[in-house]
Amino acid sequence: MARILIIDDELNILNVISTLMELEGHETVTVLGGERAKDLIVGEEFDLMITDIRMTPVNGMELLRLAHEHRPNMQVIMLTAYGQVETAVEAMELGAFDYVNKPMRADDLVDVVNRALAFGQLDADTDETDAPA
Repeated sequence: MARILIIDDELNILNVISTLMELEGHETVTVLGGERAKDLIVGEEFDLMITDIRMTPVNGMELLRLAHEHRPNMQVIMLTAYGQVETAVEAMELGAFDYVNKPMRADDLVDVVNRALAFGQLDADTDETDAPA
């Protein structure tokens, strides 16, 4: 079971993703908009963050940067509306694990989440192996 932070400025999207992730056995924390998410990223541990890119006043790119500064081992999946692929590619260059187009298919999102969590676990295992004894 993973702990997943979900951020979007649309309540229905938050509810759908949260329900889907909970059906997969994960614990979810949902945040409407990016402002409150900043405190959670800095102050709490999450295995994965799923965030919309386009939000105001704090957008997903700002949250991605903050996550990599404070939680470098947390994987990040960006949600993007059709037509924002350039921004999603920029997010990947900044360290996002992947992006999912909105509207999304549930099985596509679950697949990306599973791959991100597996990658995060592999990354964590590698960090532990590299640690001095």
